[in-house]
Amino acid sequence: MRTMNAGQVVGIVTALVIAVAVVAALVGWRLRRRRSARERAAHDEIERLGTTAGSALVRTDERARLAEDELSFAVAELGERDTTELAPLLRRARERLSEAFHLNQLLHDHIPDTPAQQREWYGRIAELCASADGFLDELDAAVAAKRSTVRSTPELLDRVDAEAARVRGGVADAVEDVARLGAVYAESALRPVADNPEQAERLLEFAARSTAAARRRLEAQQTGEAGAAARAAQEAVRRAEGLLAAVGAFEAEALRAESALGAMVAESRAELAEARALPATQRAGRVDGAVAALEEALAALPAPGAPTDPVADLSRVRQANTALDDAVRERVERAERERRMAAQLAPALDDAERQVASARSVVDDYRAPVGPDARTRLAEAERELATARSADDPERAVDGARRAATLAAEAATLAHRDIARGGHGQRWDGGWNGPGGYGHGGVGVPGGGYGRGGYGRGGSGALGAVLGGMVLGGLLDDVGDMFD
Repeated sequence: MRTMNAGQVVGIVTALVIAVAVVAALVGWRLRRRRSARERAAHDEIERLGTTAGSALVRTDERARLAEDELSFAVAELGERDTTELAPLLRRARERLSEAFHLNQLLHDHIPDTPAQQREWYGRIAELCASADGFLDELDAAVAAKRSTVRSTPELLDRVDAEAARVRGGVADAVEDVARLGAVYAESALRPVADNPEQAERLLEFAARSTAAARRRLEAQQTGEAGAAARAAQEAVRRAEGLLAAVGAFEAEALRAESALGAMVAESRAELAEARALPATQRAGRVDGAVAALEEALAALPAPGAPTDPVADLSRVRQANTALDDAVRERVERAERERRMAAQLAPALDDAERQVASARSVVDDYRAPVGPDARTRLAEAERELATARSADDPERAVDGARRAATLAAEAATLAHRDIARGGHGQRWDGGWNGPGGYGHGGVGVPGGGYGRGGYGRGGSGALGAVLGGMVLGGLLDDVGDMFD
């Protein structure tokens, strides 16, 4: 194999170094290009934000200057008292602009700012200008509304005068209507509208004085006060018209009430007959009281031809009628409920007695002792059953019998569980039933149960089962030797 001389080795190494240098230069060039692109993009973004913020500043500042001039004109035209609420809007707009100009100054002073700061402050300038624009919008709308109101005051005064003349023509008719209705309806019925014509006349007089004052203010260039007086006159005329209309509406309402009262009286008499037909036991108490109240309300109705208060009479009879309906419904529903409960009582008591007897037979089965839970539920079931037998109310008796049946069933379930565990679990007489367990007096005989000999060995299992009931009181200890 031919070896390379020193010149060849140097040439190869030089070529490699040049290649690596070229690759590094290319990588560096690409990285610088990417970084330059990112920097240009960031710079362009900041430039765009700066242009947007600068435009907003110029536009909003110009709007504020024009709004200030417009507010000055409005104060001169409308007066300071009617424009006091406008100045705060301009002040708030100026405050937002002042903060925006301060941020713009920070961005253009000699202290360099980071790109993050520039983006944040330019965005904040735009927000502040938008907020200032909002206040200026409110100011423009308020000035326009006030000018519209004031400039329309002369037309409004002419309209109010025409409306007042029309409404005044109905006062005399309303006075005649009240007098005519007074011969038909009671004083209490007419009380809501009896003074309406007089009150309407006073309101119309106030409207006339207000329109005259408004015209004087207009002549004195007090436009704001003139507009307020005109609006007060307009409201007074509107209220006067409503008072006169109420007089005409009263008669229509009274006639409707009379018609409804006639139907209510007929219905009440029919319901009184039905209530009196109920058995005395069902009427006693609330039904009899409601019957008496409805009879009293019907008796209090005025005689034919006498002045009436149909609205009040209808309200009184309707209230008594409703009370009787409620009393009868409650009593009938209660009687029906008692009838159903009485029909269910005998089956419920029979079921409870069977459940209690069944549970008692399980508890008294002495194959194994029954624990306190079963005995407690059985005792409670027997108490509930006794209470149900002596209850006067069928509904309470049925509920008690059902509770007794439920408790007895639970007692039986628990008793069966205790009996099933009797051969390999806790004995409620104090011993332990289990393989190799100890009985009363037992000495650990393998495979034993109760007693020293147990009853799982030899031929003594059956006898042990028979004598299992004798575990109560420890009697099995005395006869344990007979199994040996």
